[in-house]
Amino acid sequence: MSEQESRDALRERLGALEDQVNTLETRVSPAVDRDIPLLKGTLRSIVGGDIDSLDDLPQAARTFHDRREQRDARLRAIETQLDALSNIDGDSSTKHEKYRAVLAFAQNKRSTSSKVTVSPSEIQGCTGVSRRYAYDLLENIAEDVDGACLRQSKQIDTGSGTKQKPKALLVDCETIHTDDDTVNNFTTDGGDQDRT
Repeated sequence: MSEQESRDALRERLGALEDQVNTLETRVSPAVDRDIPLLKGTLRSIVGGDIDSLDDLPQAARTFHDRREQRDARLRAIETQLDALSNIDGDSSTKHEKYRAVLAFAQNKRSTSSKVTVSPSEIQGCTGVSRRYAYDLLENIAEDVDGACLRQSKQIDTGSGTKQKPKALLVDCETIHTDDDTVNNFTTDGGDQDRT
């Protein structure tokens, strides 16, 4: 084979390789131009952070995993509290169950403020006890439960005269929610039974 023939064969092979490269580039181009940015955007939105290179993926995945585990733990705690609250009925027979019913009522009554006032008539309604026993419960809960205190009856001067504020139970729902001992004893079934 002459030198010219050798060059022609080489040009032919080079042309064939260029055609293959062009074909491969045409196939890969949509993935590079569309699919890879789409995948990066999806990963950024899932992990909630910037991913500029493959080196960023492990740390982003760890952060995402940690956040997911924290939220799962919080969800389990909320589900446990909801289960405890849904098991409370109005026909509480023990003092412990009455405490739970009153504290659950306070949690449900809560709006923007963490502190809730529960009147004797509300205690009567959520526990089914007599008016006199509602006052006894009001005082007992104030003594026994952290985050609950007694508001004595008092007169308040207003612009149009005086107003009577009746005796009531003041419940700090944040304390009741976060104090594990209180939650376990009075809003779940795990409480001391000798409080009856």
